[in-house]
Amino acid sequence: MTRKYLAITALLLAPWSVNATVWTINSTSSVTPAGIQSMGAYSVGTTSTSTFSPATLAWYGSANGLGVLSGSETTKSFPDHAVDNSGRIEAVLFRFDGSTILDKLTVGWPDTTAYDSDISVIRYTGAVPATGPLTGAADISGKSISGLLSNSWEFVGSYNTVGDVAEDINPSNLSSSLWLISAYSSSWGSGKGDPSSQLNNSNDYFKLTQLVGTAGGSGGGGGGGVGSVPEPTSLLLLASGMLGWRMNRKSQTIAA
Repeated sequence: MTRKYLAITALLLAPWSVNATVWTINSTSSVTPAGIQSMGAYSVGTTSTSTFSPATLAWYGSANGLGVLSGSETTKSFPDHAVDNSGRIEAVLFRFDGSTILDKLTVGWPDTTAYDSDISVIRYTGAVPATGPLTGAADISGKSISGLLSNSWEFVGSYNTVGDVAEDINPSNLSSSLWLISAYSSSWGSGKGDPSSQLNNSNDYFKLTQLVGTAGGSGGGGGGGVGSVPEPTSLLLLASGMLGWRMNRKSQTIAA
């Protein structure tokens, strides 16, 4: 019987299968990957009270990925056709078909010998309609960074990314159907993600090439909750408890 419970323990501790989805952005046309309802570009001033205004998405072929144009930038204005924080902080808003735990992202540019690629990650914690335009707090146009953070938006973390490397951006398995990926700004917050000593508020340029996520969270299209992936420690405690209880019962039977 002990072998039986050892087998149960091993089963509980085995990695659970997770159906992760990979969204690749590497074409030269404005194709929105399946599973993402829409993508939108925005830019905001460098202070926490500046307000967001619409910008323009720009697609780049091969491994270059997705960039943003704002102000007088053009596709030929190197390096400002990337998502950057030069003058204004640029960002891409991803609206997924449903609540999604956004686990990783990959940037494919720029050359780190000349530029940096620090990013900030923010999620919406309120309810989002399954279809139709974004309204209220979910619509970031005309709102400031401080305004968003005080009304249903949450700073997830800032990271110093490296080109062509999948960066873990959501260690707490937070979920939402609205995710905002911006060039780094300390106005979003601190203490989450990479140490502030590795981040800076300027010279950050990147193009998004890939996102990785899983369906998760609770409630409609919003999904402000935390994913229900079990912690390994919890599984270990459960398995150990079951095995210990069984062995104790067996010892009591023998002693009797």
